[in-house]
Amino acid sequence: MLTPSPGAAPRSVGRHQVGTVLGGKYRVKRLLGTGGMGSVYKAENTTIGRTVAVKVLHPHLADDGVALTRFQREARAAAGMQHPHVVQVLDMGVNYGGAPFIVMEYVRGKSAAQLLRLRGAIAPKRAAYIVGQVLDALEQVHSRGIIHRDLKPENVLLTVHQGREDFAKIFDFGVAAFIESAWDARGPDLTPTGRTMGTPYYASPEQLLGERGHDARVDLYACGVLLYELVTGERPFQAGNFADLCKAITDTDAPPMRVFRQGIPAPFEALVRRALAKEADDRFADAAAMRDALVPFGAPPRVEDAPEPTDTFTIDLRELRARERELESEPPPRGAGVLHADVAGVVVEVLQARVPDATLAELQGELGVLLPTKATGWVDDGLLHLLEVADERVGTGERRLVADVGRRLAELAFDTGLLPGSVPPELAFSGASDLWLRFFRDGRATVRELGRGYGLLDIEHPRAHLARSVLMVGFIERAMRMAGARDVEVRLTKAAALGDGLDSLEVSWSA
Repeated sequence: MLTPSPGAAPRSVGRHQVGTVLGGKYRVKRLLGTGGMGSVYKAENTTIGRTVAVKVLHPHLADDGVALTRFQREARAAAGMQHPHVVQVLDMGVNYGGAPFIVMEYVRGKSAAQLLRLRGAIAPKRAAYIVGQVLDALEQVHSRGIIHRDLKPENVLLTVHQGREDFAKIFDFGVAAFIESAWDARGPDLTPTGRTMGTPYYASPEQLLGERGHDARVDLYACGVLLYELVTGERPFQAGNFADLCKAITDTDAPPMRVFRQGIPAPFEALVRRALAKEADDRFADAAAMRDALVPFGAPPRVEDAPEPTDTFTIDLRELRARERELESEPPPRGAGVLHADVAGVVVEVLQARVPDATLAELQGELGVLLPTKATGWVDDGLLHLLEVADERVGTGERRLVADVGRRLAELAFDTGLLPGSVPPELAFSGASDLWLRFFRDGRATVRELGRGYGLLDIEHPRAHLARSVLMVGFIERAMRMAGARDVEVRLTKAAALGDGLDSLEVSWSA
């Protein structure tokens, strides 16, 4: 349990005077800001001479011992985080009068709230860049079991880092959880129940309804509100009083963004609308999925220290998606080609395994594409359109489901003997053109180059379809691995569906 630091209290507990020493070593230099939860001061650690920021919470928030213990637990967890987009927590304690405080790194810059006040609405690309960094931080934070619960523009700091402007850092982890506990900390397990006290404009419907067990997707909802406000200059829900605001958030849909600003790309607005879904299950699955979906609009791509083998072409998928949106292209209509029954069977298998039954039934009715049963011969490749839309609805929108169909098809090809089980990788790649014709019939595939550890496959088709191209990327990647190749990388360097004339797949590997 935290104990108050010794020493005489100043005349004003809420507003510490310049020169006041907090926690025995943090000398107050000036007040940076104040709010409903407490005040933030610029201070100096007198022991080492470091400038820090100290947030002192109002004493009345610490009148419950269970709440204070939960605050301690959350603050310690936050202190263990090391992420470039998270303001580092350095210390914590309880000052005279029982006021808990958190010591953080001092960040010189402005908050997103100040940016809105000074500049008004910003471009979608800039907003995506800022919120993409927030989501990058949340991915790590959520993996540690920590939920922010009170994300808002005031908690997103923007600074300059290594010459980069709009470098975002988020803070106040654990503070909202502490307030939740302070209002209703009846359980012995220190888990808050009942009422929550987030910032109402950015609180999710489940928070306002007091639902138990809400998870990290409350933070994704708040990111949706951030995007909406940054781009339109308006909050999605507004009302004259707290009760009406809560009702609007829980019961009504946000006005279309174009009501406040013309020219917002429809896919961008669809992304924001998904983040603002009333039901958590209808939002993005996690912070990584939402961040990846924002990359085509300006969010910085994730830099992975050790990417999984199945992600060797992740950046290429993102770039393809960005090009597609830039060209405002649409998936080809039904009848753009045919699939062999083997391919159709794998598409059905992946859809049924990865897409909820209700969503799959809805998509079939919406698109007029039915899943074949016991297909033989050739099947209309409208199935690929269904697969793409399903990826948009339940995945990242980067055709990962499509790539997974290709991988599963490669496994089936090995199981049935279409791909020989014990041949060098180079020989396995040489058969790619024949397999293309078996799977898709129309068009032509040519192995244009083939050498030790390198191959180039060109594909021409009378009706280009990006999903067909990505499926082949997934197929070749898995087929090469199953042939014994290591460090396989498959890149779709040209895409006919995006105006390149043909598809070109560049493959490299180690023996």
